[in-house]
Order: sequence, then C-alpha cells, then structure tokens
Amino acid sequence: MNLLFDSEGKVNYDKINKETTVKDVLEAIDIFLNNNPIPCDTCKESCCKKAWSVEMDNVCVNRISNWDERCASDYVKKKLVKKRNYYREFDQYVLDKEKNCHFITEENYCTIYEQRPIICRLYICIDKSYRYNVVRELIGSTYLKALIFEEEMRTSKLSDELIKQYKRNPAVFAKGYDISLNDIFNYSEEEGWLYEDERDELY
Repeated sequence: MNLLFDSEGKVNYDKINKETTVKDVLEAIDIFLNNNPIPCDTCKESCCKKAWSVEMDNVCVNRISNWDERCASDYVKKKLVKKRNYYREFDQYVLDKEKNCHFITEENYCTIYEQRPIICRLYICIDKSYRYNVVRELIGSTYLKALIFEEEMRTSKLSDELIKQYKRNPAVFAKGYDISLNDIFNYSEEEGWLYEDERDELY
C-alpha cells in the first residue's frame, strides 16, 4: 500500500489486500512523511503539547519493559490509568499525566520514538480521509484492548473460557505491529466496530 493525497487534499491510501499488515501501514506512513515532511515548528495542531490522553498499547508497554512481564505490570500500575474509550465502548490504559506527554522534551522530541505507541505511529497531523481514519482507529483499538487483556491475564485468576475469549484479539501477546489487517477487521466485526458493507469500502 501507498499513502497519497486524494482529490480532496486529504491523506489516503491507494489499496490494501488480505495480506496487508500493520507493519505495511507503518512503513507507508514513514515513506509518505519522508516525501511530505511536516515541520514541527509549523504544526497547527501541536497534539504532543496539549493535554490529550496518550493511549498506551501492549507492544509499546512490553518494549519499554524489555518484555519482562513483572516490569510491564509495574509500569501499568505506576504510570498508567484506565480511561473509558466511549467511541468503542471499552476501557483502555493512558499515561497518568496532568499536561504534556511524559516522553516529550521541551524541544518537542519524543524520547521513546522507536518504541512509541501505535496510536502515535499511525497519527499524521494533517487532514486524513475517512477511510484512513477508520483503518487507523481499528488498528489502534485492537492493540489498546490487547493491553487491557494482557494485564488482566498477568494479574488475575481468569477462567479458561475468559482467557480463550481474550485471545481472540489478534494483538494479544503480539511481539510487534505485524498482524494482518484482515485479522484486525475480523476481530473488529466480532466486536461490532465494523460492519461488512463498511469493510468492503476499506479495500
């Protein structure tokens, strides 16, 4: 897949197929931003300098914790808080902060850039097409929910049935952002985040 500006001047993508992965999306974003740089000093949105909730996903937390389960749980307990995602109707973890993201320096640099959350990787601070935004939200929601599930599995005694239900999420215990969009779309349909007719429009 490739990212491009559509006829409305919004960021869009040309096409995806059943083999397209989240990694493919992230690589397309990197190429697009290299070809169409957005200087931080002219950014109108300044999301990194506003009091937004920084949404944390499982892969990001595991990478920061060097894939140590105890460290990951400690990180969740000490650094994150639960917040309701009212758009998708589930709880998620966000950074426990008052104002700016903890990882942003005064010079506007991200100190965990190579390990930053999936939601940051997917975000482009210019107008994006509806289609791109749907794919971005579904990817983000899948990984965000995976962190909730992983933390419950690490810290609670759960029934085999509940563990099986949690593992339906393709991002649970994922080692990276390389799961297929097809798996994410399947899971999103099961969760009621995506309908079949909407799904067809994403390809």
